[in-house]
Amino acid sequence: MTLSIADLKQQNLIVLDTLSGSRAYGLDTPQSDTDLRGVFILPAERYFGFTYTEQVCSERNDHVYYELGKYMKLLAKNNPSSIELLFAPQESIFYRHPLLAMIRPDCVVSRLCRDSFAGYALSQVKRAKGLNKKIFNPITGDPPCPLDYCHIIGSDQTYPAETWLTRQHLQAERCGLSVLPHVQGGYWLFYADDCQEPIRFNGLFRTDNPAAPSQDVCLSSIPKGLKPRAWLVFNKDGYARSLRDYHAYRQWEQERNPARYQGTLAHGNGYDAKNMMHTFRLLRMAQEIATSGQPLVRRPDRAELLAIKSGQFDYDLLMAKAAAELAAIDASFATSTLPASPDSGQIEGWAVAIRKAWYAERACA
Repeated sequence: MTLSIADLKQQNLIVLDTLSGSRAYGLDTPQSDTDLRGVFILPAERYFGFTYTEQVCSERNDHVYYELGKYMKLLAKNNPSSIELLFAPQESIFYRHPLLAMIRPDCVVSRLCRDSFAGYALSQVKRAKGLNKKIFNPITGDPPCPLDYCHIIGSDQTYPAETWLTRQHLQAERCGLSVLPHVQGGYWLFYADDCQEPIRFNGLFRTDNPAAPSQDVCLSSIPKGLKPRAWLVFNKDGYARSLRDYHAYRQWEQERNPARYQGTLAHGNGYDAKNMMHTFRLLRMAQEIATSGQPLVRRPDRAELLAIKSGQFDYDLLMAKAAAELAAIDASFATSTLPASPDSGQIEGWAVAIRKAWYAERACA
């Protein structure tokens, strides 16, 4: 049987229940949703049996609860979500079981946070760059055609294959190709009308299945002695890259958040401002960990972060600022006294001790 959040509450399995997201960070606005995050412990029969559940979420994934085992494993990886739970401000906590006091942050927080926090922030910067490209370089029209990536080699220049065929009054479906040795993507191009006997070539590309167009050239059996009309080069990698970009753009169009996209267009700077705000939040928290060993979940830089969210800064300025902050983070971690990695043995020991005490407590209830 699948567990729901209602089941966790009804069976009194939750040991940590907190606000998360913008309301925990102090970055909420009247339009903000209320996100919740926490930790639960499975009943013994489910933990030791075949129905282990490591995470329970709401349909919208805005309420997420980790089973104790998963939560402790995330702590051992310095996962940002688990670290934020560990340092959740008191005003964000609805309930925290006393057993969780066993967990000492000094055995958890380590220089691994450089990658888990700043590294994740860097991935968001790259994502922002990709979004900037999508907004200012939209991909319109039909999918790319492989013929557009074929060129005919002339004596002193190359010609788009489609243009050359038109000028020569040739039909692509009456062409035949054979491999041109020692030339990557190179082919001899023959034409059926040049053959003394009636012959049918396969054309440049297969056209027998319009629903799944060919992504590579089509070779033909060439009669011995037939002279080629030209040399053709097919940029297969360029075509594959364009096709991949086309489908990625169409998928992004379908999956993008309409309200956030319209907000991006409205401020005109070409980036997802909410995503950028969280990028800088993560960078700042990484710096705090490097210098003090403790991230500030509730943000003291609320005004600046909300200004980023509202699109008040130029994209290039934010990119330069992110690069500078990342360099400062690297310098801080280089001289940090934090351990290189979390004490996994100690964290595992806490996981065992908390679970045993929890089961013993419930057995006596």
